[in-house]
This record gives sequence, C-alpha cells and structure tokens, in this order.
Amino acid sequence: MTLAAVDAGLLLRVLYTAFAAGVGASLVFSLAVYGLVRCNDMRREQRSLAAAGFGLLGALAVLLTIALVAFGLVLLAHKS
Repeated sequence: MTLAAVDAGLLLRVLYTAFAAGVGASLVFSLAVYGLVRCNDMRREQRSLAAAGFGLLGALAVLLTIALVAFGLVLLAHKS
C-alpha cells in the first residue's frame, strides 16, 4: 500500500473556499426569499413603492443565485 502525499495548504484552501461558497450561496438565496416574501406583504398592504423595492431585491437575488449555480457548474465541467 502506498501513501499519498497530502498538501495541507491546498486542502485547507479547498475547505475554506467550499465553506465560503456554501455560506455565500445560502445568503444570496435567503435574500431572494426575503425580498419576494416582503414584496408580497407590502403589496397586500398597498405600499407599492416598498413592494417594488423588495421585489427588485428578490429578483436580483434570484438572478445572482442562478448565476452562482451556473458558475459552479462551469467550474465543475472544466475540472474534469
């Protein structure tokens, strides 16, 4: 049985970048949910300007979430 050399620095880099990507994607998606839910709440209260602002926040966060997923898939495809 052979022992494989492990680059601890590279392994640590993988760990913290995966953690940052996971937390970042979760935060962006939670902003999307928050913005869209608050948009619906403001719309029901007839506060159209606030509803538009929250709707814009939600829409931008949804687009950014889609972009992050697409970027991750592109990175995954180029690694193989």
